[in-house]
Amino acid sequence: MNLPTQNTQNSIWIIDDDQSMRWVLEKTLVNSGYRVSSFESGSVALASFKRAAVDERPNLIITDVRMPGINGFELMKQIKNISPQTPIIVMTAFTDLDTTLQTFEEGAFEYLPKPFDIDKALELVARGCKQASGSQESPAQTPAESGDWQRPLRQWAQQQLSRGETDILKNAAKTFEKTLLDCALEATRGRKQDAARLLGWGRNTLTRKLKELNQTP
Repeated sequence: MNLPTQNTQNSIWIIDDDQSMRWVLEKTLVNSGYRVSSFESGSVALASFKRAAVDERPNLIITDVRMPGINGFELMKQIKNISPQTPIIVMTAFTDLDTTLQTFEEGAFEYLPKPFDIDKALELVARGCKQASGSQESPAQTPAESGDWQRPLRQWAQQQLSRGETDILKNAAKTFEKTLLDCALEATRGRKQDAARLLGWGRNTLTRKLKELNQTP
């Protein structure tokens, strides 16, 4: 297999309590040119992610679902609160429909069932890194492009109205608040007190808003 030279710029974190699974994935990804770090628990990985500077965070995370302590879903939720743009691939041997749906509802980039096909895993990793690269490049827009916030809002509104959406104001407000909270939490690396201060809210208000926005309608 040819090693893509751009992979050396991509950092992958693997989180799985199964040592043999971590070994197989790490060997596969290293042989394909990626920089890889492995963790045997979600709690250790989460602590490392919180300590890492923005430029030291992984381009992509691969996590198991069933692990002692913090499971894959809880890990994904907490990482997304800190860095919503980080792609996360969830892998599990439990391939039932409910697990699959929950994976995407929690914000996973993709779902990888065990036992997995090596080529399929590499394909998903490459796609995830490409998405991460695109999200990192997006701030480099020109001032005119970055300031033109009305265009995407107008497109969203037109789509909602074309579908006959009758609760568009409520949905828009919820989307705006969620985006604002995500940005504030990312800017403060997940510190709720600091995020609340940035937004001019009390900590209790921010906690209540997070709970409301994370509830399934």
